[in-house]
Amino acid sequence: MAPVESSRRIGVFSHGGILNLGDEALLAAVIQNVRSWVPGAVVVGFTINPDDTRERHGIQCFPIRRRGRTPQSPPSPSAAASRPSELPGKTGAIERMKDLVKGIPGLRALILGLRRFAQGVVAGFAEPKFLFDSYRRLKGVELLLVAGSQQLSDGYGGPFGFPFTLYKWTLLSRISGTKVAILSVGAGPIHSPLSKFFFTRVLNAVSYRSYRDAFSSRLVQDMGVKGSHPVFPDLVYSLQLPAPSPAPEITGRVVVGTNPVPFFDGRYWATSDPERYQDYVDKFARFTEWLVKSGHSVLFFPTQARADVLTIHDIRKAMNGVGDSPQLLPERPIQTLEDLVSEIARTDLVVANRYHGILISLIMNKPVLGVNYHEKSRAILAQVGLADYALSISDFKTEDLVERFRALEENAPALRKGIAESMAPLRKALQEQYGTVFGLIGE
Repeated sequence: MAPVESSRRIGVFSHGGILNLGDEALLAAVIQNVRSWVPGAVVVGFTINPDDTRERHGIQCFPIRRRGRTPQSPPSPSAAASRPSELPGKTGAIERMKDLVKGIPGLRALILGLRRFAQGVVAGFAEPKFLFDSYRRLKGVELLLVAGSQQLSDGYGGPFGFPFTLYKWTLLSRISGTKVAILSVGAGPIHSPLSKFFFTRVLNAVSYRSYRDAFSSRLVQDMGVKGSHPVFPDLVYSLQLPAPSPAPEITGRVVVGTNPVPFFDGRYWATSDPERYQDYVDKFARFTEWLVKSGHSVLFFPTQARADVLTIHDIRKAMNGVGDSPQLLPERPIQTLEDLVSEIARTDLVVANRYHGILISLIMNKPVLGVNYHEKSRAILAQVGLADYALSISDFKTEDLVERFRALEENAPALRKGIAESMAPLRKALQEQYGTVFGLIGE
């Protein structure tokens, strides 16, 4: 293929930049394939946190929404602890002010109303400027690739989270003459009629769309979106993973990698339920105790580099007397995809909750037992012959986890062979998809 002038611009759109390493792997996969299919093209990113994207992926990048805290980005413990209201000398004055406001009938409601009004006025003036700036940044981009993930969802942020963001960028693309392709995207939950309105308009307007599982495809069809709804594997299967960094060799024990998720943890989850979260933590604590007592080593690893770490800490704390066992291997800091791959490389078997914790482990030929909070995770396990190694996070018991893990360990050699044989067809399907999509601009 002849080199293409560097003036060609291909955009990559993602809700990345929030320390979710699964989303970063998706973004890396698309960037890698753009450079392979359209050599010399300038890759332009559009994400939630452009500064983070520039640093991680080495591309120019712009925001997909105005600056502000996103629902997927819980405050870090250190940040929460250093808020001005908690600094010495200020707490008392602020508490007295709060008491004064509470003591005057109707004053608190008035202040809140004025604050909302002021925020609305500021947003009303700021949004048109942001949209105009975004249009200028998009102008000249031939193709905007929406990099997978669970973007057809209103579970975080409601209709003005993912749905409205995709909708306005689709409109901007139409005005700027940019073609849009939505690649192997996940769908659901979608609760609001307004979200369905936004998503229907988006899916009817784009030049190409595909879904990463049959569940997502059916959900969109049930919304009444016309046309074809092809299913293609997750884009991370098309990523050449970075080489793992060296680590101390572990001998004599099977190493079990464990990837928890903050299930109903109000510090991250869209819906907070402390009782259900604690029940989940206790189940994993009992399972980890069993692993240690049965002669395994355990390595916890996060794929959401901020929120999952908190859950790992809670599980360790809930363990009865073995939370500091030498068989619980010390975790190395995980902030990048390279860090994550290096940790998974140390494991023999994996018990994972998060979608990309499962998927990246499979790419690295690790037999996986999935404890799934969404149909998407069950689908990828079935894709590689591991349908029998999937439990539902809503109703699993520790005993179920132990029983399924024993079967996973016993059958591990055959499972590794089946996983390895599954990879080539998945990667081939994605190359066919890239061929179709880059064909939109003549490649």
